[in-house]
Amino acid sequence: MDSSQQHPHLPDDFIQLCQSVTAKSPKAVIDHILQYGFVTTEELKERYGYNHPPRAARDVREHGISLETFRVTGTDGRRIAAYKFGDISKARFSRLSGKTGLSKQ
Repeated sequence: MDSSQQHPHLPDDFIQLCQSVTAKSPKAVIDHILQYGFVTTEELKERYGYNHPPRAARDVREHGISLETFRVTGTDGRRIAAYKFGDISKARFSRLSGKTGLSKQ
């Protein structure tokens, strides 16, 4: 099954951009959202061991992938943040985004 069959509502170039991210922190966030639609700060802490989930979200944004923050109820009843893909039309479909966008010249 190719990526367009898995995620029919996401453009192929967006899927390619997501798959091009290899850094551990943003990759975990991206892969979780691709699989489940969103990820909570609680999941980032418990499942992936990130003590500062907003940093993981910022790393995703630095790769040119828009994230939208919204509120959900955590397992302890408190309101916590969750992240999902934002407006995909605003994504920069380039592998030269984020901290790696500098040329060798």
